[in-house]
Amino acid sequence: MSEDINKLPSQIIYNNLKELVRAKNTAHESIFKFHWKKMWPFSLIWPQVDFVRIVRLMGELRKNVVSQKALVKEAKTKAKPFEKMFLDVLPAYLESFDISCKCLADVAQWKQDMLEKKLHHDVKMMRDVSEYNNILKAYEKAQNELVKAGEFVRLGWVEMLKGFVTETEGA
Repeated sequence: MSEDINKLPSQIIYNNLKELVRAKNTAHESIFKFHWKKMWPFSLIWPQVDFVRIVRLMGELRKNVVSQKALVKEAKTKAKPFEKMFLDVLPAYLESFDISCKCLADVAQWKQDMLEKKLHHDVKMMRDVSEYNNILKAYEKAQNELVKAGEFVRLGWVEMLKGFVTETEGA
């Protein structure tokens, strides 16, 4: 009797990861993606990016990373042999995801502070873009690390699927 793949802990974790990544990517696009509604004078009519919500969302995603790490740890104890590789690469990916969420929250917070004029300005109220540039560089580095870790997750997932297919064919 073959086992349903949707009942495997790896599949549950994989589905959770897809939702986490989807939420983060949506926040990324709302901050960085070009849209005509963000241009003047349209920006005066339509609401802009809600940076405060993005900061909160990144905080929630970071809390979910902690619960996913616990789920991975628990799943490793019950995992079938073909799931081991996938589960072994997840902690590094989750750590990279956490750092990326923190950096994206920093970007959103800087933009929110800019809107509220909370940033430290000199007497002429000039923008200090070097601080923002450093925040963007940190986010870019975090994204690159996340992409690298994601490749290992994909490889582990493919191996897990191959092992599942092999086991179900043999059963």
